[in-house]
Amino acid sequence: MIWMWEARATPGRLADLRDWAIDALGGREGEVYHSAQSGGDLVVVILRLPDAGPAAAPLPVPPDGLVAGSPHAWPFHQVHPHR
Repeated sequence: MIWMWEARATPGRLADLRDWAIDALGGREGEVYHSAQSGGDLVVVILRLPDAGPAAAPLPVPPDGLVAGSPHAWPFHQVHPHR
């Protein structure tokens, strides 16, 4: 299973949210991206977990002051190329 996690950074906190996301991976196989957007800066995490992964988003709640709004997470199953 693959999780996509996305959060909008509080203005001026993109680097802090990015660094938190990297630490939140806790050594698991994942990728962290950030994007400066006119409507607000985003951090996206792609996290690969075994199919028996958790039923809820596998990242903890970010510390107060790092995100504007609530993070969103979605599980995906890779279908091509087949792993």
